[in-house]
Amino acid sequence: MPLNVFAVGASRNIGYYSAIRLLAKGATVTFLLRSPSVFDADSLIQEHIKSGKVRLVKGDALNASNVEAAWAEASKDGPVDVLLYTLGAVGGSLHPIKGVVIDPPNLVTLALTTVLCSMPKSATVPPPKIVVVTSSGVSPSSRKKMPYVLKPLYGYMIPGPLQDKLATERILWHCAGWEWNPADGEPSAEVLNKDWKATEGLPAAGSLKDIVVLRPALLIDCECLADSAAEQGKPVPYRCGPGEVGGWKVSRKDCAHFIVEGILEDWETWGGKQLSIAY
Repeated sequence: MPLNVFAVGASRNIGYYSAIRLLAKGATVTFLLRSPSVFDADSLIQEHIKSGKVRLVKGDALNASNVEAAWAEASKDGPVDVLLYTLGAVGGSLHPIKGVVIDPPNLVTLALTTVLCSMPKSATVPPPKIVVVTSSGVSPSSRKKMPYVLKPLYGYMIPGPLQDKLATERILWHCAGWEWNPADGEPSAEVLNKDWKATEGLPAAGSLKDIVVLRPALLIDCECLADSAAEQGKPVPYRCGPGEVGGWKVSRKDCAHFIVEGILEDWETWGGKQLSIAY
């Protein structure tokens, strides 16, 4: 049966490419967008809007009322099967000591908290499957397994955005009931306040069992190599699995391929895990 998907952060990149694949499989996708006009010139999305398979909700993921309205739109014909959360900070400024600085510094964490706290609660309908994209090198234990020459980039250039993603993961670990690695410490107070577990509406510890956290290697833009490999009868060119697979890079389109053709097609294998992907 085609999936009903609620996508946050899917106006471009991994979220967008995943949504296009899902639509090709007959899914219905509701996008929460600050500016729905981003798709005005997208003929493919426009076709799906006309068919009713794409729904656009104008709103800010930091605004609880906007997010609640998006959940309601996504759920109007039936429960949401998949929450696809691929939000990432863009822009920012370069600080000589702090590296890339984003305002607010916990954008991804705040938005995820809003999305989870606004999620419809039901005693009879299970929560949706949740797929969240973070990053390789997000935690101290993760960075230890990265290629050595990439460590300065993650350690100096983008420590702020990584702290934001770490806080995102900390919340997901709590909601999934996964054991947090004490070696990774706790996210800084700048991105996650000490009383975050008491946030009103936050799903209880261990209540969201169907979560996947995907950590891609350094992201690049190129064609989907997995599609090319399939046309030639070859296996997928990327490596993926629980924990850290190591590796230098991976394309956004191949991440989308793994999300749709791998994770969501075979949830029994991939669901309920932190995964990584790299060439």
